[in-house]
Amino acid sequence: MIGPRRARVVRPALVAVLLVAGLAGEPDLIEHSVMCSSMSSGDTVSLSCDDPELEARIKAEALTPQEAKAIGCPPIQFEDDQVTDEPPPSFAPDVIDVEPTYTPRTPDPAIAARVNQAWDRVERWLGAHASATLRKLKFGADPRIPAGWEANHGRRLPDDLYVSYLRHDGADGNLGAGFQLPPSYGLLSVSDIDYINWSNCEDLVESGDRDAADPENGVWHGSLLAVGSDSSGRELFVEPRTGRVGEAAWQEKLTYDGPMGWPSHVAMLEALAGALERGEALRDWYPVVTAGCELRWAEEPAPLRPGCAGGPRPSPTPTPTVEPTPEKPTTEELRAGGCLPPRRTPRVHMPGPGVSAEVNAVWRRLERWLARRAPATYKLLRPPARPLDIARSEAVMGLRFPDDLRASLLRHDGGGSWGFGPAPFYELMSAKDIRTEWKMLCDIGGDQLGYWWHGRLIPFADAHDGGNLFIDTRTGKTGEFFNEEGLTLEGDVVWPTYLALLKATTRSLETGRPIRGWRPKVVKGELQWESTRG
Repeated sequence: MIGPRRARVVRPALVAVLLVAGLAGEPDLIEHSVMCSSMSSGDTVSLSCDDPELEARIKAEALTPQEAKAIGCPPIQFEDDQVTDEPPPSFAPDVIDVEPTYTPRTPDPAIAARVNQAWDRVERWLGAHASATLRKLKFGADPRIPAGWEANHGRRLPDDLYVSYLRHDGADGNLGAGFQLPPSYGLLSVSDIDYINWSNCEDLVESGDRDAADPENGVWHGSLLAVGSDSSGRELFVEPRTGRVGEAAWQEKLTYDGPMGWPSHVAMLEALAGALERGEALRDWYPVVTAGCELRWAEEPAPLRPGCAGGPRPSPTPTPTVEPTPEKPTTEELRAGGCLPPRRTPRVHMPGPGVSAEVNAVWRRLERWLARRAPATYKLLRPPARPLDIARSEAVMGLRFPDDLRASLLRHDGGGSWGFGPAPFYELMSAKDIRTEWKMLCDIGGDQLGYWWHGRLIPFADAHDGGNLFIDTRTGKTGEFFNEEGLTLEGDVVWPTYLALLKATTRSLETGRPIRGWRPKVVKGELQWESTRG
C-alpha cells in the first residue's frame, strides 16, 4: 500500500472587480476597486466582497442551475442559499452498495493504429534522449476508466483521445508536469478532465455571461476536454464535436488557430513525434533536454545531452521492473514479532450497544459535515463492512479488534480510495485492507520485527507513502508507523483510543479549529488538511 502522495496547484479563487465611479471624461470622479474572495466546496460557493451590494449583484446575475447545465457545467449554489436542515443521504447498515461496472468499447482500428504508432515513436525518442521523462509517463488507464467516464457523462470521448488514455493516462507530477507538450502543458489524465472543467465552469457560472460560454468564440464551455495544463490557468483542450485541439487562458477567448491549435489529438501526437525525431521546432518551440534528462521546450534549439539514453519502451502496457524478492522472516522471527498467531476459525463478535451508539453518533456528525462541505470526499465513503470480513481479519491476525474500531467498520468499511481519514493525509482502511497491510508488514519485517513493526498492532489508516496509523492492542492507544523510521508511540499521533481520534477529528471539522497543528480545508469538494505551523 505504498504509493505517491497526491498534490495539486490550483488558480487562487480571488476575484478583483474594478468599479468606475462615473463615465469616462469626468475626471472629478475617482476609480476604486472592490475585492471579492470566492471559495468552493463541492457545488457550494462561499462568496465574500468588500461591497455588499456588489456581492448581491454577482449572486443575482450568476447563471441559474438550468443555465449552467445548458452550457455543460455543473450548477453551483451560494452558501447563503443552502438548505441547512436537509439531512445528508443515509448509509443504511444493512444495505451494501454495488459498484457499477463499465464495458470498454473498441475505438476505430485505423485511428487506434495511428495513435499507438505516434506514441511508439515518441517513446523511442525519449528512451534514447530523455529517459527521465519516459519514466514519468504513466501506464495506460484501465479500459473501464474511460468507459466509466463516458457512461457517467452520457457522451463519448473522441476515439483518438480514448486510445491515447489507454496508452498513457497522463504523467507524473503536478497536473502531469512530468511530460510536457509545448510550451509547458503537462499531460493530463482522464480524472483531470472534470477537475479542470469544474474550475473553469465555476468562473463561468459566477460571471453570469452566457455569451462567454461558447465553444467557438467564448472563454470556456462545459463540453471541452482538457488534455494539458500549465498549472497557471492555461489549458490545452479537445473540442469533442469536431475533435480539434485548442488553447484556453483565464478570461481570454478560446483559440483554435494559435501555436498549439491542431485538427485533432492524433495529428498533434504525430507532429510531436516528427519534431522529436527531426530535432525541429514543433510550431514555435524546439525540443531540448535538461541536465536531469527531461524533455522541455525552448524558443532556440540546443544540442542533445549525452548520457540520457535509457532504452525504448514501445509497449502500451510495459512490463514493470521486477524488484528482488525480500527474504521471508523465519518462524522464530515471526513468533517473536507477534506475527505467527495460532490458526483459528473466524468468529463474529458484535460491538457493545453503548459503544455502537457512541460511534454511530460521531459518524452521523461526520456524514452531515462531509455531505454539506466536502461532497467529493463524502461520496467516497465505503458502505458498511460485513461482520464476517471483520472476523476473518481478526482470525488471520490473531487479534480482537477494539469495539470502537469494529463499530466504525460496521458503519463505513473505510474512507474510500484517497478518501476520508484523520489529519494530515490518512485514509481510513477497510477490514480487508487492514489484514493485508498487517500481513505485508509482518512478511517483510524480518529480524526487525518487534521494534520496526509488531503483530500486536492493528493498522487502520493508510498514508499511501509507506506509513499508517495503528492501534496498539495492549493499551488501546493509537500510534504511527513509517517504513523508514518504524514505530512512533508518543507525540501528536498518540490518542487514548480510536474513538477519541474520531471525535477530535469531527470537532475540528465542525469548528474549523486545528487538530494538533492541522486545520481542515476543502478544495473542489475534497477534504484536505493544511499545517498551521508554517
